Amino acid sequence: MELEGWKGKLYWFVEWITLLAVLQLLWTGLTLLGLLLFGVAPATVAMFTTLRKRLQGEEDLKRLVKIYWNTYKVEFISSNRIGMFLLSVGYFLTINFHIISLFHGLLGLLLLTVFISISIFFGIIVVNIFQLYAHYDLPTLRYFTASIIFSIAYPLQMISNIVGLMIIYKIYSWFPGLIPFFGVSLAALFLTWMSSHIFKHEREAEKHTNLPHYSAGREITS
Repeated sequence: MELEGWKGKLYWFVEWITLLAVLQLLWTGLTLLGLLLFGVAPATVAMFTTLRKRLQGEEDLKRLVKIYWNTYKVEFISSNRIGMFLLSVGYFLTINFHIISLFHGLLGLLLLTVFISISIFFGIIVVNIFQLYAHYDLPTLRYFTASIIFSIAYPLQMISNIVGLMIIYKIYSWFPGLIPFFGVSLAALFLTWMSSHIFKHEREAEKHTNLPHYSAGREITS
């Protein structure tokens, strides 16, 4: 029997809290299973894929857990190609920031401007790439350009994503006890929910971003 009124809302809230906690547990465990370095990318892809399925109407928790595990296994190698590249670029930017900080005057300002510009593009890619990976089946390298194109085509979407992530970060700074239970899953849910409004109109998204139309996305269910 379907619950109505406050009982239905409470059940809906508890259901989502449970799902986010389970996904966070899976993300942490499978990231560790991949020795951190090789586990974070497939675990993140699996989280976005599972949340996408949930927003599409899949409510059975056992099936969602199964989707998560199967996605992790199937996408382990492919997602790590993206993950290793992102880690390499992130490490490169960190090293270069320390080097740039040694320069002063006009040259230092010029180098800092270039560094900030590259870092912004890198941040845009990090925010978009895994949710695009969960939705589109593209050649590996094209996910990087698609992340930039997606942000250019939907600038308000990108701004909203950044603001939302900043709010979530602020909440975690106030209540750090939430991080072990919802640290990654809540942020992933927010990004997936935001992009779902665009992906619902895939033909329009295809027109604006020049991405191929894959209405089914990555159908990993068993």
